[in-house]
Amino acid sequence: MATETSVSDNQNPEINSPNKQIFILSGQSNMAGRGGVNKNHKWDGVVPPECRPNHGILRLSAKLHWETAHEPTHKDIDTKKTCGVGPGMAFANAVKAHLAQFGPVGLVPSAVGGTAIKEWARGEHLYEDMIKRAKESVKRGGEIRALLWYQGESDTSSEDQVAVYQEKMEKLIQNVRQDLSLPSLPIIQVAIISGVDKNCVEKLREVQLNMKVENVVCVDAKGLELKFDNLHLTTEAQVICGLRDLSSETTPKLKDSNHPLPMATETSNSDTHNNPEISSANSEINKPNKQIFILSGQSNMSGRGGVNQNLIWDGVVPPECQPDRHILRLSAKLHWETAREPLHADIDTNKTCGVGPGMAFANAVRAHLAQLGPLGLVPCAVGGTAIKEWARGEHLYEDMIKRAKESVKGGGEIRALLWYQGESDTSSEEDVVAYQGNMERLIQNIRDDLCLPSLPIIQVAINSGLDKILVEKLMKVANVVCVDAKGLELKFDNLHLTTKAQVELGHKLAQAYLSNFGQR
Repeated sequence: MATETSVSDNQNPEINSPNKQIFILSGQSNMAGRGGVNKNHKWDGVVPPECRPNHGILRLSAKLHWETAHEPTHKDIDTKKTCGVGPGMAFANAVKAHLAQFGPVGLVPSAVGGTAIKEWARGEHLYEDMIKRAKESVKRGGEIRALLWYQGESDTSSEDQVAVYQEKMEKLIQNVRQDLSLPSLPIIQVAIISGVDKNCVEKLREVQLNMKVENVVCVDAKGLELKFDNLHLTTEAQVICGLRDLSSETTPKLKDSNHPLPMATETSNSDTHNNPEISSANSEINKPNKQIFILSGQSNMSGRGGVNQNLIWDGVVPPECQPDRHILRLSAKLHWETAREPLHADIDTNKTCGVGPGMAFANAVRAHLAQLGPLGLVPCAVGGTAIKEWARGEHLYEDMIKRAKESVKGGGEIRALLWYQGESDTSSEEDVVAYQGNMERLIQNIRDDLCLPSLPIIQVAINSGLDKILVEKLMKVANVVCVDAKGLELKFDNLHLTTKAQVELGHKLAQAYLSNFGQR
């Protein structure tokens, strides 16, 4: 059973390893990472499989302590803006996969958004902090293997900036190598694709691509997808960028001729990260025999596992919740795609989503019923919603029905509705008294509107709320299998389930389905 400490720092022996393979991540916002950050400056919390935490991948925190690395890698470094996914974790996971015998990979995030090359001159705060962090990184053992540099967008406002860029960049490289006593330190520079003035961007790209300095290679970001702001890379593009950085790595000792390094393609998208388990060529998506489950209710169904007090998801995905090409989800845009945590990231958009019970449920059910076809999840839960907001005619109800109907258009069968809701109906005796009637009407309406008069409903008896006495008065609804959440661990807010508890709940839901409806 996975726990929230599955990559816990106090149990991670790699932190004290004396043979860390260290990489400095520096530059500006596209290195710090803005992947998944929306127009409201909120990160969506989506962490691609290539960027998942790993015991063997560490990061040096702002407080100069090694810890298990996870997205956003620059959250405590580039603190004036919201950080999301950058190229660092995809790079690190790929390096680790091919070069595990060398020891843990250590990342030293140092990038800060909106910074021009002149701000990285020796004596400037950014430069001195980067050097300080780099020197600190090797004090307990390890070797700095390369500097990954993605910067230049802030130097595209004028021809004058472009004219001096090469000189300043070459001086920066010289200074870094001198101050770290690493005269041949490999530098992997990314050629920018965005900036202030289009003509200046092209001229600066030419400078970067044609720079002739020993042990400096350039990775071209051309073709990578930009976000709505036409400045920052999308999450998918950051993954590709990270893999390109790896393919350009120049340290001879890190080359392994028996294991060719992966090269990402420009045609990658959310389901094409060179991962056969989640490829967009996923034939399961078009299969007509999907076994479909609706996930609905409020926040404990949409998932808050791993979301901390700063409303940031820690990115930790237990083994029981890992993606599987046979497990799909219906996106907010009504397209089937490979399912991954957080399942409700594009559904419950007003809050930060983390781990819920859906993926643990799906993996457990899939293990027992693989012969029936791919498993499709239809996430519909929205945090903070009361039962009255799920009445027929209300937006939440109508959207759930719309999504459920859409899910079967390409073929498949809705096997059950998983329902976890009620915390918002524990504020008063009146709410509790009305709950059973409202829930029974909801079930009847769903079955009528989906033309499934015997649709199985698996309801979770809530474990939290505003009044514990009233919680216990919530009644089971007739003809519904009830799974009890009592005893499952709650987070610091005493309202939401921990990641560990969500995995346990997912397994309880799976057992309830398999025991009661699995032979249908």
